Amino acid sequence: MAFCTNCGQSVQAANKYCASCGASLHPSTASMPYALPIQPSPPPVYQNVLPPAPVYQTPLPGYPAETVKYIFPMLWINQPSGKTDTYTLIVTEHRSIFARRTQEVENDANKEAHTKVETDHKGFWGKWAASLNTNIGYEEHYNKLTPDRIMRETPGNFSVENAAIRKIKLTIYTVEDVNGADYHIEFQTVNGNMRFQSVQIYEKTMKLAYGKIVEV
Repeated sequence: MAFCTNCGQSVQAANKYCASCGASLHPSTASMPYALPIQPSPPPVYQNVLPPAPVYQTPLPGYPAETVKYIFPMLWINQPSGKTDTYTLIVTEHRSIFARRTQEVENDANKEAHTKVETDHKGFWGKWAASLNTNIGYEEHYNKLTPDRIMRETPGNFSVENAAIRKIKLTIYTVEDVNGADYHIEFQTVNGNMRFQSVQIYEKTMKLAYGKIVEV
């Protein structure tokens, strides 16, 4: 038994229309709502996204209150090749800076020495003495620079932490048939020893700079 989908009355299966309400018993497929086919979801697309670069902050100065305390104008090392490397030793509250004496630095030191003589109102003989004693110029030169600026001044400059220096030995070194004497200044550090020579022993100033670790 079939029923009309419109009024619910029983109808013959062969009838095309309901005898009660006249509704079509076989609606055309055109009148039926069209359902779109279900499309499969597209596969996910993955991109290679690099993580953000880390942000580095400029480090604070290692020694914010560091100042030049003592200057030892001339120390040198005789290399096995026969070459001599000359340094100026600058001591601060925290480290010992060994600054190489290049021709450019020497020229600057000479200018500083002559400028000091002129500032002190010295005459010809004062300028002549200054030309012989360029150590005055080196002291003036490095007193005007910060320790960090000294480290960057010349390639080959290096520093040693004062806390890493265990002992400083000052000894007189004499050579036969040579007038005068040179001095050895040996720095014994936790990383090894460095032996310099100098025309001055710097005993008093060394003891002021380094205290009891200086041994004569």
